[in-house]
Amino acid sequence: MKHIQLAKLYRTGQFIGFGLAVDGELLEQQVDTNISTEPSKLPYITANFYLKEQQAENPIIIHLD
Repeated sequence: MKHIQLAKLYRTGQFIGFGLAVDGELLEQQVDTNISTEPSKLPYITANFYLKEQQAENPIIIHLD
């Protein structure tokens, strides 16, 4: 199983935000991310992505048993 990584994004040397990556590759179609923290809990990230029509029409099936 591959793990996601938090990526710090820079453009022309300036920090512009965070993204999500797998194996060092930024995930495509990401719109935004929010990192939330609460006392005594692990921080969590919420990411939003644009979903192309072909992706919505042809979802893959993954069995977790």
